[in-house]
Amino acid sequence: MGTEMRHGGTGLWAGILGLIALGAAASIALAQTTGGGTLPDQRVQCSPRPAPGLPHTPGTGIMDMGRVAEALEASAPSLTVEAVKQTAHAVPTVSFVVRAPVGVPKSEWLMGFFEAVVFPERTDGRSIDPRTLVRGRVLPPTPTEDRTSVIAEFPGLDVGWLPSRWRVAIMLCVDPGADPRGLIANGRALREIVILPLYVSSLRLSAAAGLGAFAALYLLLAFTARHTHERQIAVARDQALRDGRPPPKPWGYALRPTVICQDSFGFASLARFQVLLFTLVLVGVYAYVMSRTGELANMSPTVLTLLGITLTGSTLARVTEGSSLDTANRLWLLGTGIIDPSPRLPRWQDLLAADGEIDVTRVQALAFSLFAAVALILNGTGDLANFTIPDELNYLIGLSQAVYVAGKALPRDSAKRLNEEIRAARDAETAALLQPGDAAAVRGFETARNAIGSALFDVFGERFRDRQLRSMQPGDRMVPPVIAV
Repeated sequence: MGTEMRHGGTGLWAGILGLIALGAAASIALAQTTGGGTLPDQRVQCSPRPAPGLPHTPGTGIMDMGRVAEALEASAPSLTVEAVKQTAHAVPTVSFVVRAPVGVPKSEWLMGFFEAVVFPERTDGRSIDPRTLVRGRVLPPTPTEDRTSVIAEFPGLDVGWLPSRWRVAIMLCVDPGADPRGLIANGRALREIVILPLYVSSLRLSAAAGLGAFAALYLLLAFTARHTHERQIAVARDQALRDGRPPPKPWGYALRPTVICQDSFGFASLARFQVLLFTLVLVGVYAYVMSRTGELANMSPTVLTLLGITLTGSTLARVTEGSSLDTANRLWLLGTGIIDPSPRLPRWQDLLAADGEIDVTRVQALAFSLFAAVALILNGTGDLANFTIPDELNYLIGLSQAVYVAGKALPRDSAKRLNEEIRAARDAETAALLQPGDAAAVRGFETARNAIGSALFDVFGERFRDRQLRSMQPGDRMVPPVIAV
């Protein structure tokens, strides 16, 4: 703890690690938008719709935006789509399923080709301005006999800060009389159209919403910790002044994750830290996705499983939570002044160590929880509803939680040994008090008293007062200090 208290800003920076991670994810997404989102050719690779009753000709194979605007104005939507979904990817993207039109032969449908253009949503009833049409990028579909999945991307729409609403026109282009053994060169002609809505919120605004939600929740927790742990903050201040160090600022101290996720004994709880981690990350990601798509997002079963594992682990850990010392031994140590009776200050080491030893099960649980949280930031921002991690990782996190909780429930060898040694010292003190003139009883007390020093230091660290232990005489008790809050 000395190192942590010596650098008062360490906790503050640690408290905003999640903000940095979300900012990194937003930067990656922005790089994808600006670096890989080159605009496609603004000419649609499809011939105009053939006039009814006229024989088919190869056609030009392209339409400029003027011809596309005319086709959209003259055509009624006729394609049937389902499962329309807008994703939160860096590039504005719409995915949907197109059902095969009734009037299109199967041979033509299976050889079909999709084009997409987008234009601003109109509320004035005017005609489509060709200058506002922007061609999208349709990923190659793999049609079946009755339907096909289509993904359309629209790089170049993500500009500025304010959100905007658009209309997406999906055009099915087919070769009339198409023969799978050989296509007519440039023969694809516009056949069917469907128009879908598209909401575009800028990547900057969405990232700001995610970071803002993360920060707002974290500050609310810090505000609560600031007023809940006032006595602990006063102890930290007094310790710093006694050691000649700058005292921590109350808000800087409250912003430390170890303070927010500590238990009632002043130990930073790994289970609570995991809940805090996943809750903050999920709140930030959810706010980003909602701002990006303009609607409440669904969460995948993987996300719910992660939350369920951590919440279950935290609940069970609270059941087994408690001091490693017997109550009588703990009261004796505090009453004699061997252990500092002031509130304990949580430390980062508490997440990985307990009772004077490193717990490898905690190391495993923390490491893979961090992997899952980073994956949620990087991948969940693109498609939270379909976010998945390998089942093996879920199993490993759940197993780590189970072993961690079981380890808290079962007493450790070091705790057992310490309790036995303290009971021996208490019994020796009682014998010395009952026989004040017996030199053997006094020597027995001194031997038992000196023997517990090493174990106390291993478990309590800087809270152990070695000088107080060595000068202690049978029956010595300390008056509790007064701490100004």
